[in-house]
Amino acid sequence: MDTAQVKVLAAKYLDGTATPEEAAALHDWYDQVNAGDTEIVTTEQQTSLEDTRARMLARMQEQMRPAAPLRPLRRKWLPAAAAAALLLLATGAYLLRQQGKPAGQPAAKLTPATPPGNSKGVTLTLGNGQVVELDSSADGYLAQQGGSTVSKEESLLVYGPEKPGEAPVINKLNVPKGEQYRLILPDGTKVWLNAASELQFPSAFAGEQRLVELNGEGYFEVAANAAQPFVVQTPGPRIEVLGTHFNVKAYPGEPGIQTALLEGSVRVVAGNGKSKVMRPGEVATVGEGADISVLQDADAAQNVAWKDGLFVFRNADLSVILREIGRWYDVDIVYEGPVSPRRFTGKVSREYSLSETLSVLLASNLHFRQEGKKIIVLP
Repeated sequence: MDTAQVKVLAAKYLDGTATPEEAAALHDWYDQVNAGDTEIVTTEQQTSLEDTRARMLARMQEQMRPAAPLRPLRRKWLPAAAAAALLLLATGAYLLRQQGKPAGQPAAKLTPATPPGNSKGVTLTLGNGQVVELDSSADGYLAQQGGSTVSKEESLLVYGPEKPGEAPVINKLNVPKGEQYRLILPDGTKVWLNAASELQFPSAFAGEQRLVELNGEGYFEVAANAAQPFVVQTPGPRIEVLGTHFNVKAYPGEPGIQTALLEGSVRVVAGNGKSKVMRPGEVATVGEGADISVLQDADAAQNVAWKDGLFVFRNADLSVILREIGRWYDVDIVYEGPVSPRRFTGKVSREYSLSETLSVLLASNLHFRQEGKKIIVLP
């Protein structure tokens, strides 16, 4: 059964118009879907999370009569899509079985609207130390930097083709929490920078390699040039490429520095000199001991979903999810007890407000308290 059919049946289920056969088909779909493939299913109908939850719980209570018992559910994250109708009947059952709350009772108090992408403050530091506030700068010409003309087009910074004979200067693009930005380097390489990231690069590439320095997370589509390899230096390993598409995640506080390869070939070189050549679809992680572990046949595209406006997690630790949320919404994550060992799979739009995104986790029987820009995770 495809997504369109699921939406139709789930909408009828919530409205109470589904026939026994249609309700059974929806149950069968849930029983057959793989845990890693379960995603949010929504309609265009706008409604609140609590209204959706109440409707679903009421319907599930009706279904729990002896004549129509519920099937047992495997433990999964079947998240609610805040600001749209949640249509996975299994989620309502999960809330009933795990929380035991009356229909429509809220799980926690959250600030109603904390929109993402609202922290502003993307800056470009020029070679002479001048700092340009890109959010308040008009589109068009910005500066001349060591052989390259720098211009801005909405959330895109463009370095024009290099002019020979002028010494390059070092520029630095800084993207704060809650923001993303794009950049075209002088060689034509395209870069997407995620929240809380910084990229340092020359205004023109001279010498034997094209070297940039990354702190945070960036996705690169490198312009091919076999005579001048492209190198991304992180606080740990460096990534050497000729022409390829890959993502580098090098945030402080993460358990390792991760490279996901989508196309082409890259070499990951750890600080101890050990190296590994990657193939498309692989994800390499360099830990504190400079050991390189490679996950083959990985969903590398999942690692770049952020640039398309999505949180995508497959079998992810709660702490990993909350670190992503903290960077995007510019909030601090504090734990009042041990971190839940549960793992989650799901997909959520980054356009949701903080409270809407946290409601996705609330639907999986997790609990939070919000104090200003601090999210406290409760036991």
